[in-house]
Amino acid sequence: MEYRGKQYGVILTIGGKWKWSAEIEGQYRSGMAVSRPAGIKAAERAIDKALAPNKKHLRPPVTVRPPTEAGSQ
Repeated sequence: MEYRGKQYGVILTIGGKWKWSAEIEGQYRSGMAVSRPAGIKAAERAIDKALAPNKKHLRPPVTVRPPTEAGSQ
């Protein structure tokens, strides 16, 4: 199967569980799922996570105000 240009597969194991695997940029990732649709979703999620750029959540800088003098208003 293919998703976003990357190959992955989902197979039924002897134990009745589903094993998914995906090759992403020369590395293999795999896992287990309880159903075939869950395995497909997990494989596609792993591909999405690997292809997403590293996101940094930047916060605006905190401004520190100088203390005000009492009664200067």
